[in-house]
Formats: sequence, C-alpha cells, structure tokens
Amino acid sequence: MITLVPNAGQEVTDWVAKRVNATNFGASVNFGMYKDGELVGGVVFSEYRVEDIVFSAAFEDRGCLTRSILRTLCEYPFRQLKCHRVSAYTETDNKRANVILKKLGFVHEGTMREISENGKDANIYGMLERECKWLGD
Repeated sequence: MITLVPNAGQEVTDWVAKRVNATNFGASVNFGMYKDGELVGGVVFSEYRVEDIVFSAAFEDRGCLTRSILRTLCEYPFRQLKCHRVSAYTETDNKRANVILKKLGFVHEGTMREISENGKDANIYGMLERECKWLGD
C-alpha cells in the first residue's frame, strides 16, 4: 500500500527533479509516496500564480495513481489554493509521461520548441478545475 505524505521534504523534490530532468523548482510544495518506507513516487507543485500552478511528477509504482491519492493531489491546487488550472510540461519524446498526463485528465494545449533544459521541445498540458475528474463534490 502506498502512503501519501504532504511536505515530505527536500528528498522528494530532489527525487522528482532528477527524474523529470529539472534542476530547480524554486518555491514549491511536494507530496511523497512511500511503499514500505521507500520513496516510490512524488509530486511537486511549483510556480504558483494564484490562478495556476505547475504539476511535476514521477512514479516508480503503479500504486501511486489510486483514486484516493489523485483526489488528494487535485484537492491541493483546486480546493486549498483555489487555482483555476494546473499546468504540466513534458518533453515531446517522453511518450510515457505524455500518455499518463492525458489519462490523468490533462489536455494538450501546445508545444514549446527547444524549451527544456537540454534544448528539447516540450508539450504543454493544462487541466481546469471543472475538467478534473478526481474531485468529488
């Protein structure tokens, strides 16, 4: 069973950064996902701009994507912060991340050319609160 831990510490932010090829998220909030005490997933919310926040995630266990965990992760930006949308970016050649973002309910909004830290193109995804299938009323 996966345990979701909010504000789990720099270890989670560093773990996600390494896996998504980011060097610095700046001011951020993270959620760590642990299985038997081992970090197996993490989400970092960064670049908060009142109406929008950026979602970055990495997972090594499919159990990280349960309805309960996804609901908690969506409640943070939409209910706690009152954001109107959540944004996500991933390199165009990262097929797994592109598929997962779409399955989570993100909508592909465009592509930025040569924008990633290693000069690759990146897809832009967005999810509006009204589109989020993980929130209950």
